[in-house]
Amino acid sequence: MTYDLGASYRAARERITALVSGDHVDTAVTVPATPEWRVHDVLSHLAGVTQDAATGNMAGAPGDDWTGAQVARGANLADGELLQVWAEHATTLEGLLSSPHGAAASAAVMDVHCHEADLRHAYGLAADLPADFLGWAGAALRERFATQVAEAGLAPVEVTTDDFEWFRGRLGRRTTAEVSAYGWSADPTPYLDLFFIFGRAAQPLGETRGS
Repeated sequence: MTYDLGASYRAARERITALVSGDHVDTAVTVPATPEWRVHDVLSHLAGVTQDAATGNMAGAPGDDWTGAQVARGANLADGELLQVWAEHATTLEGLLSSPHGAAASAAVMDVHCHEADLRHAYGLAADLPADFLGWAGAALRERFATQVAEAGLAPVEVTTDDFEWFRGRLGRRTTAEVSAYGWSADPTPYLDLFFIFGRAAQPLGETRGS
């Protein structure tokens, strides 16, 4: 069965919306996985991604200037306003993701689930990401890494760890030491710059995992 990227994105968006919508939820808390951002900033980024995708403002994506502009744009919006902006513009992105052309925007599905885990950790909750998402993400990240290794002229290497670690590690939520401790079939040192897509965590998160 084909994995429905649009439905996956929408489900993550709805879970995040529920997570931050409680009466006593503090969105000013720092997100340890993205220590320069508060929860409100993460919501600004997520809403901004869909807004930029809907308006074609993709120059510089996914760089720091692009994401920084999203955070700045949402700085003075209330949490509810941000969630409304996100819901309004997400329909366009979710429709694209569910279409035959959805794979071109699949990074958004990785991004929203990554930040879902980040936010859950910020609130002391287990990551608890859906198994079908992790299966899709793990396969995609393994395939892309193998391609990068080949393009770099390095010898093929096997990395033995589960889908959750592939996902969190490659998206920069693990330290060099943590990733090096995975089951590598060769010295990981020459491969690490390729493995980390968004840099390396400065210190372990110590996040817990769901069932």
